[in-house]
Amino acid sequence: MFGMFAVTLLAAAADSYIGVGLGTITLLALFASSVAAALLVRRRDLLSVVVAPPLVFVGVALVNIVLAPSATLSLTTLATLLIRGFPAMGLGVGAALVVAVGRLVARR
Repeated sequence: MFGMFAVTLLAAAADSYIGVGLGTITLLALFASSVAAALLVRRRDLLSVVVAPPLVFVGVALVNIVLAPSATLSLTTLATLLIRGFPAMGLGVGAALVVAVGRLVARR
């Protein structure tokens, strides 16, 4: 899960440097790291990978808010980032779930 966080955080830094806030680069990084994690972990740890993308995104969003010079850490700022990031979280969970189910079915 730390790998997912690190990859997504680096992508968020690139996203913030290029544009404003968390965007497409962050979405792609969360998606790709979720798929990679679901492919690489042991089968007994697949559940933690499936539920990790929203937790990773929240962590990345908090780091982004704290480090952004123009943003203040408030509930409305965090809520805005989470609402905008819902597609990224949903795609990450969906991709990890598809890979996890595929791995579990292939094993049987």
